[in-house]
Amino acid sequence: MKIVVTVKVVPEKIKFNKETKRIDRSEVKMILNPVDLVAAEEANKLRNSNDELIAISMGPPSAAETLNSLFKYGFDKVYLLSDPAFAGSDTLATAYILSMGIKKLVPDFDIIFQGDYSIDGATGQIPGELAAFLGIPFLTHVNSVNRKEIVRKTETHLERFQFITPVLLSVSDDANYGISPNLFYLKDSIEKNTEIINNDTLKANTEFCGLNGSRTLVSSVVQNEVKTSTEVIKENGAEQAAKLLKEVGII
Repeated sequence: MKIVVTVKVVPEKIKFNKETKRIDRSEVKMILNPVDLVAAEEANKLRNSNDELIAISMGPPSAAETLNSLFKYGFDKVYLLSDPAFAGSDTLATAYILSMGIKKLVPDFDIIFQGDYSIDGATGQIPGELAAFLGIPFLTHVNSVNRKEIVRKTETHLERFQFITPVLLSVSDDANYGISPNLFYLKDSIEKNTEIINNDTLKANTEFCGLNGSRTLVSSVVQNEVKTSTEVIKENGAEQAAKLLKEVGII
């Protein structure tokens, strides 16, 4: 079985550029999207010894360094789709590029795992869009998976599905605690590197990539700064707490 996990490299702290109306990724530490690591753990739990675990991401060449850490989790291959034509892609263009990458690099995939959302965008749109480009069924808010069934979490109950492959599964952020490094893979992680794939190889239609292929228009961006402070109450605690609760309108 070939299992694909799409992984996004995201800024640890979100900061917007008001002029470009896009996330400013300069001078910010980049990390693997935590919800994708939850999806990776579900993929890892499903995996047998003869299965292949493959990660695919899209982003600038600098993302390769962060993606290299996936090898310590046991990934066999990691691909980064990177080309100037991909810059500025919204969710629709990103899903198209990912679909082209999967068709080119892992055409015989069985299951695709994704996190329900990324912490920098939080739209939750890509799983459905990617499944549509690939022409396969998908489920969101997946809570657990085994070889016999998928368990999906709703607001009120759990749903259980039998499934056939290929299928795309979008995993809930609370499905598990995220994948952990495996000591047996640490040596391999030093010797392996992310393979960067540009559009010369991918041959995606540039009319559907980057700003050309994006249908999202950001009219304005507002970022609120939340200021916090700490005050130590050393005496009359109950009285001071009641005063504070009245000030904020709780009592």
